Parts: sequence; structure tokens; C-alpha cells
Amino acid sequence: MNTLCSPCSIRRQWLIGLVACLLGSGAVWTTGMSPLRAGAPDGASSSEASTTKTSDGNSSSRETHRFQLPPRESVSEDDRDRLHEMLDTILHREVGSEARIGMHVVDVTTDQVLYSRRADEAFNPASNTKLFTSAAALDVFGPDHTFETRLLVASDADTDWEQPDDGLLDESLYLEGGGEAFLLFEDFIHWAAKLKLKGIDTIEGDIIIDDRVFDGHYLPPAFGQKDEDASYRAPIGALSVNFNAVSVIVTPAEELGMAPEVRLFPPNAHVEVSNQARTVRGDRQRCRLTSEPDGEGGTEIVVRGTIGTEAERTRSRMRIDNPPHYAASVFRRALDMVGVDVEGRLQTGEAPESRHVLIEHESHPLSYVVEAMNKWSNNFMAEQLLRALGHRDGDPSTWERSRTVLERFLDRAKVEREGLEITNGSGLYDANRTSPKQIVQLLEAMLHHPSSPEFVSSLAVAGRDGTLRNRMQDSPAAGALRAKTGTLNRVSALSGYVRTRSGRRLAFSMLFNRTPRRGWLYRPVQDELAATLAAFEG
Repeated sequence: MNTLCSPCSIRRQWLIGLVACLLGSGAVWTTGMSPLRAGAPDGASSSEASTTKTSDGNSSSRETHRFQLPPRESVSEDDRDRLHEMLDTILHREVGSEARIGMHVVDVTTDQVLYSRRADEAFNPASNTKLFTSAAALDVFGPDHTFETRLLVASDADTDWEQPDDGLLDESLYLEGGGEAFLLFEDFIHWAAKLKLKGIDTIEGDIIIDDRVFDGHYLPPAFGQKDEDASYRAPIGALSVNFNAVSVIVTPAEELGMAPEVRLFPPNAHVEVSNQARTVRGDRQRCRLTSEPDGEGGTEIVVRGTIGTEAERTRSRMRIDNPPHYAASVFRRALDMVGVDVEGRLQTGEAPESRHVLIEHESHPLSYVVEAMNKWSNNFMAEQLLRALGHRDGDPSTWERSRTVLERFLDRAKVEREGLEITNGSGLYDANRTSPKQIVQLLEAMLHHPSSPEFVSSLAVAGRDGTLRNRMQDSPAAGALRAKTGTLNRVSALSGYVRTRSGRRLAFSMLFNRTPRRGWLYRPVQDELAATLAAFEG
């Protein structure tokens, strides 16, 4: 499964892209990516070689793509047979019979099937499941939808609440979560600073988290199949911060035999660290980290092993176990950092109906969240969005209700549901089943959807960004293919859109299951298949 990207690096990518677009940077064009959120994959039929200088001063060739309408006539039988033979040759040469492979390719303009191999059979799609999650979310909510988080106090009416003139808030402060998937520590610092500017120096009451938008089952379906500590297996919650993960930073001590320094980001008291590691000679680090509930609502992280005095500090992202308690603890630390004391406890509860809202926070638009989720394959975001689908008419969301909403969307999109199983939203573990044909049906449907531009542009671009930034860089697919990746121990998946050299726009899905080696080792095979589609001149 593709790992999570750090919160800061995700946000930095979008800021860089935004600045490039605003400045009209020529680099946006030379990389083959349009600064417009176009609904079609970048690249077109006519291409020409351009020469650029690499970092070492050498020249390299890269295809740039010009716009051209796709052909409206079907591919000839001879050209289709030729494509079929090329794809079969790659699969026979590189894989043979050692893996179970399904593949489906359709020209979306003519609806002609150009290649099909076990296309109706059910496979584990890994993170290609996120295609279903993101499409359903865009359909149900719309690309401009935002999720709200509120900080409030009890009040008979807005006019009854008075800002404290002595700096003392003599009641409890409620944080009411709305299911946002992209809350960061920086947001908590911002809220704390706002409270400070409102004249609040001390909160005499409790910090109370209201996360009733979701029904309280924090661990997504099938996440119990493995007991892993990594951040990609984080729980979800209606009020969650930093993807319900914590970064553990280990720095060697200055003296041999001493315990290394261990710091947490974001800083919080929810996570208790048991530091059993030692500093030794050398520049190698052999630290091992484990995470488990501490039995009192918190999370204990144990650091074992050794780190050399000359070693670089290490950073590991670990899941936490109690989302509302973690969020409350991180917020309390944010308040402390801006000089606001909290005298009460941290707990969960129901926010009052009669209230005065101190701060109302709106998330990024859904289109932004979907783009971050799909380009970087963020599991936490996918599970949050799936769970949010089930929150309707004031009732708390459940996994069952959320899946029902997704299934109704698939019916509207005319995606066949026989054999289709969407158990969780991220594709983690052995829980989901879909056929290559069903994925292609979804991809075709989304080209005609009102949110088509947002959906298509959320996919990683080959050789350019996201999980495909280091793949297919020097192939015909670079800049011409947008797709969602997927990787598990014995699974490799790639599905999306590609523009051929002749200008055809294809929707494709390739699913590799039961691979005898690690799934990621089959990425070069899928890259070669994708390059063959991009180079097709029929």
C-alpha cells in the first residue's frame, strides 16, 4: 500500500503548484501538465521532441504534447490485433503464468474495446479502491463542499455570551468535529491564537470533544486483519488531526550509552514514549518502534534498538489509538504554546444545542482533498471520505450507511455491481473486490460527470507528480497518462486514462493479483504496458 505523505509536504506541493500557475511559469507547460484543471489527461496525439538540460548538465529528450481532438472512427481490426499482440507479448515475457492478471482497455470516444483479459473477474484492486471513494464523494457532496469544525461554549443566546474582560473563561470549551480529513496542527495553533486574541488567558472548564458525526467505530473495516503500527493503518474520527498519526523523531545523544532524544510532532500528552534505545558508536541507526494502546485512553510508543553518534536523526510516522483524546491533547498543547492555560480535563461529550460559536473553521474544498488523497494515495483521507458519505439528516454515520450511499452512486453511474465488494474506502488489506471492466466503467462514467475535471485532475500524472512522479519518466506515457496506483504485498494495480500518440483517449485498468514476489516489483511491467498504450498509433 502506498504510504502517507507528510502533512507539510502535501501542502507544500499544492502551494508550489499554485504559485507556478499564478506566475504563468513556463515549467508548467514544458512538463506536459496544463495549468488548467482540464478533464482530459495531459498530452495529445501530435508530439515533438524537446531537449532540456538535466541537473548534471547533460541533454535529455522529452516528448511534449499538443492538443488534438481524438479520432472518431474505430481502430481497424489489424491495428487492434497488433496492439493485442504487443500487450500479450509483454505479459508473457515479463510475467508468464506466475501471477493472475486482469486488464481492460476502452477507447472512450468510440466505446471500442481495444484489449480485454479476464476483465469480468473479481480482483483485489488495492488502492484503486480510492477511485470509487473519490468519485462517490464528488458526486454526493460536489467539488466545492467543505467540512466544518466549530469551537463553541454553552449560551442561551448569542447575545447572552460576553467576552471575558479578566482573561478567564469560566466554562467548558467544546470542539465539534465535522469529519474533515485535512485538519493539521497548524490549524489548532491558529484557533488557539484566535482565542488568545479574544482575551482568553485561562480556560477554567474542560476541553470537550464532540465527534458524534461518526458513530464511534474508529478502525475502518478490515483494518484488523493485521496489527500494524504504521500511519497508513490509522483510525478515523469526526475530529482528527494530522491524519491520526504522530511523527517520532529520534536524535542520537552526545554521549555513548545514553538514551537518544525522542520528540513528538505534533507535541502532545496523549502519546507516552518508553525510550529503551541507546546511543552507540558509528553512523548507523537500528531503532525499532512499536505502538499500542496504554489501557487508559492513550497510546504508548516504545523505542528500542541503537543509533550511532554520527547518524542522522530518524523520523517515523506511527498511528495513534484514540482520535478524540489525541485531538484534545494536541489542542491543549497548542493552547499552551500561545499562553492559554487549561485547568479542566480533556473528555468527550455532546456540544449544547444552545451555543455561542467562538470559531468556525471551514476545510479546504473537497476537490483539494480528493486531489491530495488520489495523487499521494492517502488511506486516512479515503476512509474519512467514505465514512462522511453516511452522515445524512443529522444521524451519525456508520460504515453500513456509507457503503449503501456509495452503492447507490454506482447504480446511477451504470457500473455493474455483480461481484463488486467495497468494504473500506482505501483498499487496504484483503477486503475489496472489483473487476477491471467495472473500474473502466467507473472511469468512463466520470468523464461525463459534472465533477469530471476535479476527478481526472486528482490522478497522478506519469513522470510528473504524486505516486507516479518517478515512474515512466522517459516513456511515451510521461505527461500523457493520469492514473491511480495500488500496491499490497501480492497486488499491483494501475487504472486511469491515457492519450495515445494518435490522439485517442483510453480508459484502462490493469490488476495483478497473487504475484509470487512483492507487488511493487511488477510496476515496471505495468509501466511498459502503459507506455505501449501511449505509443499506440492506430
